[in-house]
Amino acid sequence: MRDRGIAAALLASLSVMATACRPGEPPASPQPLPARVTAGATEGLAPAVRVGIAVGVDSLMITGPADLTASAEQRAFLASGERWIVGAQGGVVVAASAGRPSIRAAGVLTVSAGADGLIAAGDRTYRGMLLVRPAERDRITAVNVIDLEAYLQGVVPHEIGRRPAAEIEAVKAQAVAARTYAVGNLGAREALGFDFYATTQDQLYLGAADEDSIATRAVRETRGEIVTWNGLPILAYYSSTCGGQTAAIEESWPWRAPLPYLKSVADRIPGTDSAYCATSNRFRWTTTWTRAELLAVLGETLRAHTGGAAPAPRAIESLEQIGAGRSGRVTLRLTTDGGSQTLRADSVRWVLRTAPGGAILNSSRIDGVDVQRANGRVERVEIRGGGWGHGVGMCQVGALGRARAGQSYEEILLAYYTDTRVTRLY
Repeated sequence: MRDRGIAAALLASLSVMATACRPGEPPASPQPLPARVTAGATEGLAPAVRVGIAVGVDSLMITGPADLTASAEQRAFLASGERWIVGAQGGVVVAASAGRPSIRAAGVLTVSAGADGLIAAGDRTYRGMLLVRPAERDRITAVNVIDLEAYLQGVVPHEIGRRPAAEIEAVKAQAVAARTYAVGNLGAREALGFDFYATTQDQLYLGAADEDSIATRAVRETRGEIVTWNGLPILAYYSSTCGGQTAAIEESWPWRAPLPYLKSVADRIPGTDSAYCATSNRFRWTTTWTRAELLAVLGETLRAHTGGAAPAPRAIESLEQIGAGRSGRVTLRLTTDGGSQTLRADSVRWVLRTAPGGAILNSSRIDGVDVQRANGRVERVEIRGGGWGHGVGMCQVGALGRARAGQSYEEILLAYYTDTRVTRLY
């Protein structure tokens, strides 16, 4: 799950920003529906979710109109445009504004919306309410508590981009996938006091200001729907561009057990030699490094890959492909003066960054590795590959192509998540 945006992955007429679900460790298998979901399902109620919008920060600015509440005795109504700075001192949350008595909360500071139903926090606005808690070292964590459907309105436009009405079936597929991911991961970050990060560690959530009419319509028209397998919500991974063939989960993450609905799926348009995601400008790509550039990259990444065991290399002796899965995701062997490392599937992307401190490699779907040598050492490396992201689950650019070809959102979802069904929870 952490690939960054895919806007650059599309031609000008196909600007999409997507993530590929978090890189952390979600449940290893589908989990039963949380009580928060089932409790209101019969009444058609969406569960509330908690989103960490500012985690372990020094301070956060809250702008009126809003209502700050520390307790029944400590409460302040913010006038329109009034600014309060919320921070922590000695493990206590403190909200302060010029000319006003400060508010102190030993536990949780609650921020409720003004008359417009929105809360301005930092440089964004949010629906629902905020809970501000003390964090370590006199920092704070702010959590947006919001209805799941309203949360999705702030997620979907940033995961699939702002799309025209003609592509709404792809946007609906994204809405259902994002809802499935959310339902399946409720409570996964309970130790942190929230359900999801607002970043690409989970799904990118930017609040109410950037909501989009087509995305909101897609959320509303699929209200309560998720993808299930054997009656349980699936692990609804998705990524930008599969390169013509999605990856089985164990291909991209060899430490994960196979799942029957996350198989390798061809994205080829029937009767052609083209793929639904071929419109992405990262459908095929080439990345090159000089010896100096690759040494600089490996000096940073090999230590992380080996848990600090590998020293920074001074020479690269070889880089060769030693295996590949059905979807073309590869295993590479890298040999330096410090020893040999086996890079499997998605780890290829993190070790072979495009530059020191730069972006990870587009994909581990690799078509060729060309090495130029001099005096027995590698002087230049060129990798030709396809796709952008881990490639597991739904291909977002492929979904757009399928929508333009007339496929419904159910058809799109069932094409990428095999042997599943779309189920309405509420």
